[in-house]
Amino acid sequence: MIKFLEDLFLIILRIFPAEVSKNITLRFLKLIYKLKLIGAFASNNVEESKINIKNLSFKNRIGIAGGLDKNAKYFHIFSSLGFGFVEVGTVTLEPQSGNPKPRIFRFTKDKTLVNSLGFNNAGSVQVLKNIKKYKPMFDGILGISIGKSKNTKTKNAWQDYLHLMDYFYLDADYLAINISSPNTEKLRELSNRENLQFLMEKISQKKSQLIDMHKQTIPIFVKLSPDESDDNLKNIIYISEKNNIDGFICCNTTTEHSYPNSGGMSGAMLSKKAENLLKKIAKIKQEKSILIASGGVMSANDVKLRLSNSADLVQLYTGYIYHGNFLLKKALKISSS
Repeated sequence: MIKFLEDLFLIILRIFPAEVSKNITLRFLKLIYKLKLIGAFASNNVEESKINIKNLSFKNRIGIAGGLDKNAKYFHIFSSLGFGFVEVGTVTLEPQSGNPKPRIFRFTKDKTLVNSLGFNNAGSVQVLKNIKKYKPMFDGILGISIGKSKNTKTKNAWQDYLHLMDYFYLDADYLAINISSPNTEKLRELSNRENLQFLMEKISQKKSQLIDMHKQTIPIFVKLSPDESDDNLKNIIYISEKNNIDGFICCNTTTEHSYPNSGGMSGAMLSKKAENLLKKIAKIKQEKSILIASGGVMSANDVKLRLSNSADLVQLYTGYIYHGNFLLKKALKISSS
């Protein structure tokens, strides 16, 4: 019965524009959480396999990717549904409205989305308030994705990231450095060798300062673009690891698509590209570096392939939008087997 209701709800949502559908879904989840009905939809009948990564205890390997809960208002609800970790954001220092609407485009036949959101978020102050409000109700690992503001010049981007590290360090279980979104102008310039070297050195220095100050350490991951050349991918991994980055999130959306709308493509049409990128990274990276697979995870088989190709953790986003908790349940079964 629950599966039928979920399927019906997903069908009805497709009547509305994609961004409206997303907001309706999040508000619906908040409502059933408040009414204490979330258990009926939760994947709590799956035997979970806990895993320790970088001194963090994950109740399972399946998480929510950055971008779904931009303002940290729903992460506690996702953990109640069964997710082992949730990445909120991407968060910028100041509030941003993002790019003009419409900015999410649904291609249902292909199980694909194209978005040009542009880091729309409530800003670091409000997001931290939300985290402190909802974290007592949260049972999982909390990642916070951070990015430079739209109006910050490339040469000054390091200041944004360091301020955000300062601000969220004590409330995040890990931080994700987003330098790969295609929807913030010139953001991907940060992955160029010279810019990246400078940024990673600054991040490494700040991390050391924060460890000394707070006597605790949290992992820092870099989120990669699927559109990097092989040579630049090697540079990114080498420079990041040299500067004590703990791992990589593979991957963000791609601009290499034939859809009529500009922006980054996610979903089924990204799946093969993301899988191939994961294989490349696994061959290049140091053994100690963690790999989080994200992008094009649309089925239980996709989860299985990511884990078999050296992913330590797997994130859902577009697959979850199209398939709901049915995909989460299947993913949890595969990841715990």
